[in-house]
Amino acid sequence: MNLYSIFLKNINYNKKIITENESYSYKEIFNFIENSSSHIKKFKRSEKILLVSNNFFSYLILFFVCSKLGKTLIPINNSLSKNQILKIYKFTRPGLVFFSNEFNFLKKYIKIDKLLSDKSLLKISYPNNRQAFIDKNLSSKFINKDFIITFSSGTTSTPKPILYTQKIKYDRYLHIKNIYKINKKDNILLTSPVDHSLGQRILFLATLTGCNLIYLKKYNKKKFKKFIQNERISFSILSSNYINLMKNDLLSKNIRINKIVSAASTLSIKDKRDFKKNSIKLFEMYGAAEIGTITNLDTSNLKKQHSVGKILPNCDVKIFDKNQKKLNDNEIGEIGCKTNLRLKNYFKSKKLTKKSFVKNYFLTGDLGYKDKKNFLYFVSRKKDVIISSGENIYPSDIEKEAIKFKNIVECCAIGIPDKFFGEALFLVCVLRNKDKTIEIKLRKFLRERLANFQQPLGYDFVASLPKNRLGKVIKKEIREEYIKKKLDLSKQIRKILN
Repeated sequence: MNLYSIFLKNINYNKKIITENESYSYKEIFNFIENSSSHIKKFKRSEKILLVSNNFFSYLILFFVCSKLGKTLIPINNSLSKNQILKIYKFTRPGLVFFSNEFNFLKKYIKIDKLLSDKSLLKISYPNNRQAFIDKNLSSKFINKDFIITFSSGTTSTPKPILYTQKIKYDRYLHIKNIYKINKKDNILLTSPVDHSLGQRILFLATLTGCNLIYLKKYNKKKFKKFIQNERISFSILSSNYINLMKNDLLSKNIRINKIVSAASTLSIKDKRDFKKNSIKLFEMYGAAEIGTITNLDTSNLKKQHSVGKILPNCDVKIFDKNQKKLNDNEIGEIGCKTNLRLKNYFKSKKLTKKSFVKNYFLTGDLGYKDKKNFLYFVSRKKDVIISSGENIYPSDIEKEAIKFKNIVECCAIGIPDKFFGEALFLVCVLRNKDKTIEIKLRKFLRERLANFQQPLGYDFVASLPKNRLGKVIKKEIREEYIKKKLDLSKQIRKILN
């Protein structure tokens, strides 16, 4: 379906979209879209439009302008460097570029007739009646045309250019709406960046349903609490990291959200159990930008708390070995998924698209397994598996045990090159309180809970772990940092053996 036609069908002029600095009614948003559409129509060579801005509303407006006009939007992560932005510009070759003042450097590299200030998107000219702007055939227009090129988060590799049509985005909208029973009465909180697939999913969930949408650009505990209290948030999809940070306030009922879905990374078992005790409706989902949401777990299901949820009806999941042969239940391999929610392809990347599928199953790059009841279990990112002396070590196995130690806030297990073991296991931890004897205590704690080959050879204790905008720990950065230090973790072991 054409997304703008759904937006118009469900629009309520009195509902609002609220950010930290601005608030607009849906009537104002509608006028922004119509005015911008008329303006962009004048540019004949504008099939692809690139946007880089610090204004949330610029993204929102251009999503619907492109839906109405059949254009392709390239929403850019505004935290990228100058070189990264220019690289995307050269790769995608847009006909128009909208930008905010912070990105004035673009004037030096892009022809002036292609550049427009995103302030032009926020001009009001009041139409008489919204029905006058609804093309009778709009509902079926451009639904299979290229709509959005977004880039994966790139926590483990180079970001990939993911291409969607409007139909894919519409199917994903209906999928989430039906799973979590969203209606017009909901007030939805969005904390994910909207240049990313997850942020777009939540944005369309609210705007196509006709809900109040509250957007918080960056995590800030005080603002987070204030927004939830003042706007009576009923639903949000949050990263597990945010849920953990807000956990005490949510459990003490200082703030309340009726339904919370955890995404981006797995929740700890302790968090799931704590929320169950306090009767907070908490769900966990598993998915990827390329395939959308493919599982859902009601965390009150104590028997399945170690899983990331039951595979949803319109998704077929198979587990593949390294030779791409299907594995049986409870056998660990790469998670593959076949679904109508999948991406169209990787933009201008035929080889990458072909490589990413086996018999129409998208290979996620995640390792896991299924049980007989069709529940999925996440084990590790494929690239994060540590092979030490021929043994496969899954970082999540170590992290799940280490986090149980009372003084550990969060941790990250990585493999670094080693002369003796090939790779050596190294554990980086964030502490609640300083403790000079922490390593001795933690080593003892893990010896009682992990096998010999799973014991970390080295430890480090830091103030924080690097994370992306979705709250995922960036293992790639951590690994690179410790590889540069050229640690020789097996030195003492080699001396003993010699």
